[in-house]
This record gives sequence, structure tokens and C-alpha cells, in this order.
Amino acid sequence: QLRADVFADIILDGVTPSGIGQGIRGAVNVTVPVLTVLTLMGLSEEPGFLKGYGPIGPDTARQIAAGAPSFTRILVHPETGAVLSVGRDRYTVPKDLKRFLRVRDKTCRFPGCNKSAAHCDLDHSLDWQFDGVTAHDNLAHLCPACHALKSETGWRVLHLGDGLLEWTSPTGLAFVSEPATVIRSASPAVKPEAPSAEPTPEPESDETPEPAPF
Repeated sequence: QLRADVFADIILDGVTPSGIGQGIRGAVNVTVPVLTVLTLMGLSEEPGFLKGYGPIGPDTARQIAAGAPSFTRILVHPETGAVLSVGRDRYTVPKDLKRFLRVRDKTCRFPGCNKSAAHCDLDHSLDWQFDGVTAHDNLAHLCPACHALKSETGWRVLHLGDGLLEWTSPTGLAFVSEPATVIRSASPAVKPEAPSAEPTPEPESDETPEPAPF
């Protein structure tokens, strides 16, 4: 019976006590680019993308994201397609998001620490148990020592956007940690229109010009 259970686990889910195996059970992801996230709020009509199927209409994307707990909602970067957030659907950080954060951080993000991100943990700045999300703006690399310091002392961290972190010490002093690489997740600024080649005519005046003094 145990052998049969293990075999079924491997075939369906790829999960065994040792963590090996690669299953065949399908997983359905609904991808919504960050520029069209307003679609889910009903403020935009940009389409979503259903992995394994293709583009889907905004009404379908909203219905799936709102009412299907077996689907994973994914927020992606508008240019690179890298995963930026899976919200509260998953605690584990997806591979795309790990790569994104590895490039962004490069090192431990605690003030004064420069340990390589390859030897760090990905920490939920707002703990998962307190409704923190698995997203680029709630995750940062911390080495084990700094991770413990954040968890067990009065240090607090706030994401300011574009990878900037503001740390506040137990004594109230603030420190800003800058990312190794700035990867903007917002839409690029709109390029201003080039000025017209024709000169702008001056407004006409109803006043009669005064005669010259000579």
C-alpha cells in the first residue's frame, strides 16, 4: 500500500517525502501583466493570458481570478515577463521571481551587509503569518544572521518602491538600502511630444500701438 501511495504521488504530483519526482497533474495559471492589473479591478479592458491556452477576455480573467481558488494569480513585469507577485496564493517564491530578486538585490539587503544573495534567504518583509504577500515589493534577500536579527529584534523594514528599502533601527535611526540593479515595475514615462517646427503666433492685441517718440 505504501509503495502504491508513493507511486501515485510521483505520477500525479511529483511529491515524495524526499521531494523527488516530477508529476503530470496540471496547474492552471492566469497571468495578468502589471500594466493591465486594473483589468481585475474592472477599470481596464486589457486581456489576460491563460497558460497553455492563450489570451482570454477581461471578463473571463476577472471571473477566474476572483472565484477560482485552484488557479494561481500571477503579476508579471510588462517588458520582461518576469513574475513579480503571486499574492497570497503561494508562500514559495517562483523561480522567475527568484531570478528577478537575485538580479535586483545581488547581496544581503540589511544595512552594512554585503553577503552574496546566493547565500541568503528570501525574506517576506511583512511576515506571511501577518498576511504578507509573495511579491517583489515584499521580498528581499537577507543572510541567515541578518534574517535572525530582523525576526528577533526591533528592526523594521519598509519597501519604498523600485527596490529601495528603508530600515529603522530599534533606536529609531533610519537607513536606506539601495538595490544593486533598479528594475522598474511601473509603466515607462510617456515621452513628451516634440515641439512643432512652426513658430507659435503671438496673440493679437486690440490696443492701438503708441507712435514712436521721434
